[in-house]
Amino acid sequence: MKKFKTKSLNKKISFRTAFNVLAVLIILAAGAILDSYYQNKVWAGVSVGGQDLNGLTKDQALEKINSEINNKYGDGALLTYQDKVYRTKLDELGIEIKTENSVEKAFLIGHQENLFERIKERWLTLNNKKNIPLSFSFDENKLENYLKNNLAELEIQPINAGFDFIDDDFKLTDSKEGILINREKLKDNFRKNISELKNEIIILNLETVKPEAESFETDEACRQAKNLISTEINLKYNSEGWPLGKEELISWIKFVPVEDINNPGNKVLGIQADKEKIKDYLSSLAPQINSEPINAELTIKNGRVEIFALSREGVALTIGESVEEIEREIFSYQNYLDKDKNLEKVEIELAVNKTQPEITTESIDNLGITALLGIGESNFYGSPKNRRHNIAVGASKFNGVLVGPDEEFSFNKILGKVGPQAGYLPELVIKKNKTVPEYGGGLCQVSTTTFRAALNSGLKITERRPHAYPVRYYDPQGTDATIYPPHPDLRFINDTPSFLLIQTKIKGNVLTFEFYGSDDGREVKIDGPYIYDRKSDGSMKATLHQEIYRDGELERKDTFYSRYQSPLLFPH
Repeated sequence: MKKFKTKSLNKKISFRTAFNVLAVLIILAAGAILDSYYQNKVWAGVSVGGQDLNGLTKDQALEKINSEINNKYGDGALLTYQDKVYRTKLDELGIEIKTENSVEKAFLIGHQENLFERIKERWLTLNNKKNIPLSFSFDENKLENYLKNNLAELEIQPINAGFDFIDDDFKLTDSKEGILINREKLKDNFRKNISELKNEIIILNLETVKPEAESFETDEACRQAKNLISTEINLKYNSEGWPLGKEELISWIKFVPVEDINNPGNKVLGIQADKEKIKDYLSSLAPQINSEPINAELTIKNGRVEIFALSREGVALTIGESVEEIEREIFSYQNYLDKDKNLEKVEIELAVNKTQPEITTESIDNLGITALLGIGESNFYGSPKNRRHNIAVGASKFNGVLVGPDEEFSFNKILGKVGPQAGYLPELVIKKNKTVPEYGGGLCQVSTTTFRAALNSGLKITERRPHAYPVRYYDPQGTDATIYPPHPDLRFINDTPSFLLIQTKIKGNVLTFEFYGSDDGREVKIDGPYIYDRKSDGSMKATLHQEIYRDGELERKDTFYSRYQSPLLFPH
């Protein structure tokens, strides 16, 4: 009998084990099926903003939520106060709905890597559901701008206490309470609506608001202001000084709420620098301080290069830094903590930015500049006013230019942009078979003079183009060089062993370029120009030869050909 019971018990255990195994297999199979189905989909029971996303992919979920947002808020949100109704778009209020963030959070539910955690969360979600609030952000500045521009009729801004300077004294202007829309309640209502994807009408709540600085909190500001205008304040740079008058100082004072150091969390009236007013004053002062850097200038005396004008560094008033220094010295609250102390005299050193000239007096020797290599001259007699102006502006761009050993000089690169912003005036230029007025007309006088100086200095010319027709300003013909940025250009190589320094000057109608450097023993011979094939219509041809000799032997010879068409072909 006992043996029979044992066999029966074993059969029951085996059946139960088999059942449990089968149940586990069924659960695992079901889990695998669900895993496969929901692999890239939102789990069952998950919603965003109350919208069921069961079985949707991310893209489908985004499309559904965005569609619902458009349905709810496509026509905007409604705000109301008493009998007034205001309709506004969410972006006008600075509200940006973060649909992607909310859908991503929804998708993560039931998609953990850990199998046990994944099954557990899915089971809980099936039984209890899971709603993800729709997330969004507020742009406080946009919200304030909207309220200011659209709901200003509902609000009365609080007015802080302040002072006006009347009859040589500071007179108190009383503070006033204001009535403002309760911003926090407004934002809370939007949070509730949007998180649940609802668009219920929002009732605006108005509240009485006290000013930050009230009339009884002004004594310290008055004391500071009186102290400031009674102080002898002097702005200075080097040996020059600019005393500040009372009216100037009064205009610099702004009365604003500041933190009360004796009662944290509270604000009282204080003084602050009106930075814009100070900037305006300093801008008017700047021309008395600012100066451009000046290069050392050279001359030839008894066959030697000598300095006849010393270099000078450039100075520019840095207005921003100077404003900060003024603010620190006379507006810092720390200066007024001792109530028994008056600031009697303050000197403020203005901040400047100094720039060194390209050619300093000290650097001349280091550059190896010991000789005048060559001179180029041209005469612009008879030029109209605008042409003379452009020649002077253009020539100034090249005064003090340094060209390093083996460096290629580009006229157009140094010249830079040509236009009214660079100071040029309209004047005649040769362009597209016509002679027409254009900004910078006359600059070829400068390039021609540069070409002549480079020729006479024995430098290697790498790019030069003659004018389309003979121009009287460039006599003798065949020694001119036309430029028009970016091409044609005038280029040459400094093939001397030291730096090349260019100096320019205008005396009367004569423009002069002087090239200084080191004498490496080369001898320069200019042969020509030779005019030939001259015709009655003014057309002609010319050749010019540059010959370089060293120790009596010809080292290099370059020939420059010029073909000039008839001026009659270029009407103006």
